[in-house]
Amino acid sequence: MAKVRAAVIAGFDKQMRLLQADPDKILQANGFSPGFPAVGDLDELVSYNCIEGLLQNAADATGCSHFAALLGINQNINLLGAVGQLMLQSNDVGTALLALVDHLMLHISGPVNGALNSCGDQAHLSYHNSAQTELRKQSDELAMAQSIVIMQALCGLDWKPTRVCFCHESPASLKPYQKLFKAPVLFDQQRTEIVFPKIWLKAPILQVDPALNMILRSHINQLEEDVPRDLCGDVVRLIRELLPLGPCGIETVADRLAVHPRTLQRMLKQEGSSFSDLLESVRQAIATERLRNSDISIIQLSDYLGYADNTAFTRAFKRWFGSTPREWRKSVNSDL
Repeated sequence: MAKVRAAVIAGFDKQMRLLQADPDKILQANGFSPGFPAVGDLDELVSYNCIEGLLQNAADATGCSHFAALLGINQNINLLGAVGQLMLQSNDVGTALLALVDHLMLHISGPVNGALNSCGDQAHLSYHNSAQTELRKQSDELAMAQSIVIMQALCGLDWKPTRVCFCHESPASLKPYQKLFKAPVLFDQQRTEIVFPKIWLKAPILQVDPALNMILRSHINQLEEDVPRDLCGDVVRLIRELLPLGPCGIETVADRLAVHPRTLQRMLKQEGSSFSDLLESVRQAIATERLRNSDISIIQLSDYLGYADNTAFTRAFKRWFGSTPREWRKSVNSDL
């Protein structure tokens, strides 16, 4: 089960009251104590599913469907704890974002990961949540709003995204999102991400203390040693990150994990799995997720999942579920 630091909903009480709703009523209905999270609660690990449920209930209670995005945009980089402090002590923005991606496990555990990539003159900071839940909309919007706050903490308030993208379907009104993110906001996209000019990655971070950077790195390394490693989870997260970028074989994933492909296969076997099994499970999860929640075409989805053509994808899908992707999508939509 995915867990996340309670700091992810810092300011919940204040945001609810600004929207003239009772935060304690919603907190208690979702199994949290009144006033949660207090200062002493921020490092407490709580169920990711519970957080998503809380955010959805808050959205319903306030009549503000974009509640999660509104909450996130009013937070600050301190929500990341030691990782956020390390980012502020990095030499430049690119190094800081890589620190976030590398150490995200200290903030959230489970089927969630981030990635930093670039294409042409644009950089892409993406967020991947492979959990199959109807409430992903809330956590995705919270994560993107928090990403905006993090980027402005690193770059200054002059920084603006080129666009903000979400995998889930478009809401009835785009205006609240455009107002919050101050950029074009796109839905039904292949990735949940913020896109911004790549030149920002080289922007220096002012007032960096090298000694403090070393202390923070040592502290974070010690914290990570105490975190149980989930090899299968790590491989799944890397497959999700690498699939949209091109061929995703065991060699590529093993290289990212700094092990030989044969070693990785042996380690996975010891855990009762294999690379091919994990790759197929990720493809199944993404396929059903996109077919259910977006208008992506079968050809586009086939390319995204790394199949040679849509015929190969259709054969695989029929082997998994006994129907073609089009038939499956039609059946799911008819049940809604």
